[in-house]
Amino acid sequence: MVDFRFRALAVAAAAVLVGTIGSLACSSDPEGSPEGGEGPDPETLFRGLQQDLVTSCGGANGSCHVRGTQAPRWLADPDPYQSAKSYRGILPFTRDSSDSILLTQVDHVGPSLRRFPGLYDRVASWIQAELPKPPLPATPKFSVQDGFNVVELGTLGSGLAGARLTFLATQANNVLSMSAVRIQAPNTANLTVKSPFFVIHPRSGKVNADPTANGWPNQEMTVDAGTTRDLFNGKMIILRWDAAGQLKLVFGELSSTPGQGANQGCTALDDFKNKALPAMSTQVDVTGDDEDGGVPNGTVIGKGSCLGCHAKEPPAGEGPSTAVSAMDLRGYDSDLAKACGQARARINFEDKSKSAILLNPQGTGNPNHPMKALAPTDPVIQGINAWVQAEQR
Repeated sequence: MVDFRFRALAVAAAAVLVGTIGSLACSSDPEGSPEGGEGPDPETLFRGLQQDLVTSCGGANGSCHVRGTQAPRWLADPDPYQSAKSYRGILPFTRDSSDSILLTQVDHVGPSLRRFPGLYDRVASWIQAELPKPPLPATPKFSVQDGFNVVELGTLGSGLAGARLTFLATQANNVLSMSAVRIQAPNTANLTVKSPFFVIHPRSGKVNADPTANGWPNQEMTVDAGTTRDLFNGKMIILRWDAAGQLKLVFGELSSTPGQGANQGCTALDDFKNKALPAMSTQVDVTGDDEDGGVPNGTVIGKGSCLGCHAKEPPAGEGPSTAVSAMDLRGYDSDLAKACGQARARINFEDKSKSAILLNPQGTGNPNHPMKALAPTDPVIQGINAWVQAEQR
């Protein structure tokens, strides 16, 4: 049984519920923040950096984050330690230091903490020491595409293979509207979820990890093995959304118990083998982005195929690629049913024309999908679509 408990963040959580997230004088990307088990007393760590933090973030005569005349007050007298602990978002609900607004703020009126590397590391160590262990179960960060989205949940614990989140998304005017938000349980386990919420990681700026604004606090549901249910009301609207940003889904608790659902395997395995796989092995134009040698986004950088990306084994000692993590077709030639099941999860049975497995290669799904868009009449699309249309619930 997988069982992660969502316990309150003691003194910090009580104050966190009544705070407001504002502009802080501190930093951008906390990758590499110290993570650890038992360590020094958190208050001792804070007292050791308190004056440096006040000097860097307090502003002239304390006008910024000490007295709060020009910025939110989170280093307030008489005790900056209690002030910082109680300010909403500094100690994130996720228990993951990389979600702290103190570590993810960028340069604004004042400098980010990244301008002071030594201080940044000390602040990160303090925040980590304050947080209960372990972090709450959470998906990796993922991009959102217009239309059908699939987020795998199987890595969040043993016995969860096959669990996933699906939703339909539209993005306009800095608003993300999500509908048909659904949880699918593994075929061999009943899934119980409590208090899930989305964490917003913008392209640049502090994280928003507010369970009351972007989640379903204090709610619980169980999804029977092999079935799919709306995640509570099945809807979520996220304001001030950056389409180039990312989300992750965090659970207050995620647990499973043994169960047995109906067979969810592919119903058109022959079509997958004889129509979809040949299409997926066809060479297409692969595109790059700004990180590929500085070429402009969408520039063709070579040839490849769907299987060349989604079935590629990683180098020794490395984890799966982004493509494989999104849709794992490895072993398609030895375990056809498993690969077909992975692809089937990208079918939108409400409207098959809006299936991610069709939209992405046509350039109308994930904007970061690294291949030149194909026309609906292209043989690659036609081959995949023939199998999609043959699949039945």
